[in-house]
Amino acid sequence: MHFDVGPYRIAIATEFGPRITSLRFDDGPEMFAELGPDSVITHDTGIYHFRGGHRLWVAPEVPEMTYAADDHACLVEEVDGVITVTAPPDGAGLVKEMSLSLDEDALVVDHRITRTEGHSPPVSAWAITQVPVGGTAILPVSGADTTPSANRYLVLWPYTSLEDSRVSLGDEALELRAANGPPIKFGAGPDPGRLGYFRDSFVFMKEIASATDRNVPDFGAVGQVYLGQGFCELESVGPLTDLTAGVAAELRERWIVVDCGDLDSAIGLTVSG
Repeated sequence: MHFDVGPYRIAIATEFGPRITSLRFDDGPEMFAELGPDSVITHDTGIYHFRGGHRLWVAPEVPEMTYAADDHACLVEEVDGVITVTAPPDGAGLVKEMSLSLDEDALVVDHRITRTEGHSPPVSAWAITQVPVGGTAILPVSGADTTPSANRYLVLWPYTSLEDSRVSLGDEALELRAANGPPIKFGAGPDPGRLGYFRDSFVFMKEIASATDRNVPDFGAVGQVYLGQGFCELESVGPLTDLTAGVAAELRERWIVVDCGDLDSAIGLTVSG
C-alpha cells in the first residue's frame, strides 16, 4: 500500500512484514534497498527473506527469535493521520507493530513488540533500514563532555577489519563507504543522536534515542551500521524489556531526508542532530 505523509512517499507491504518497502522525499530518489529472492538467512528453524526496506527485528541476535519468518499477511490501518501495520504472531510467538506519523519535517516511526503467551529472556526492539550500496553511511562518534572520564564507545563485531579501505574514522563520525566486499559492522554509544546515509545528493537520517541509563544489547551500541553484499544497514536498538503481560519492547525513530548536495554537508547535518 502507498501513502503520502507530508513530503514523504512511502510503501508498506501487506503480504509480509511489518515492512516499509519504499521511501521517497517529494520527487527524490528511492532511499531504500530492494533485494531479490536470493537475499536470505537460512537457519535451523527456517528461512528469513531480507527483501530490503525497513524491518523490525529482535535483539539480542538469537536465530530462533531474531530470524523468525515474517511471511504472513499484515493488517495496515490509517486512523487520524497515523498509519499502523501489525503482523500476526511469528514463529517465536512475538507480535510486531510499526506506526508512522508526521511531526513537522520528520517521519516518526514507532516500533512495538509484544508476546502472545509463554516467556522468553528480555528482548529489545531492533529497527533496521536497508539502503542501497553506492553511498556513504555516517555514524557519529563525537562526545561533548570534556571531563577526564571516558564518555563514548565504539563497538566492533568479530568480522570487522579496521584495515578495511571502506572505513574512515574522523573526530566527529565514522564514515563507511557502501561498496561490496567482506561484511563489516560498527556500533556507537551512548548517544550518537543520528545515523545518516548519503547518496545521490540526498541524506537520509534517523534520529535515535540515547543508551544512557538503559540496558541496551551489544555493549550499549544504540546506533549501528552494517555493510553486506548489495546493501548497507542503519540500525538502532532499544532497551532490553521483559515481555510480561501488558509490557512491550518499544523504540522510536525520527526519519528526515534532506537534499544537501555533498557528503560534507551530510556529515554536518547528521552530527549536528
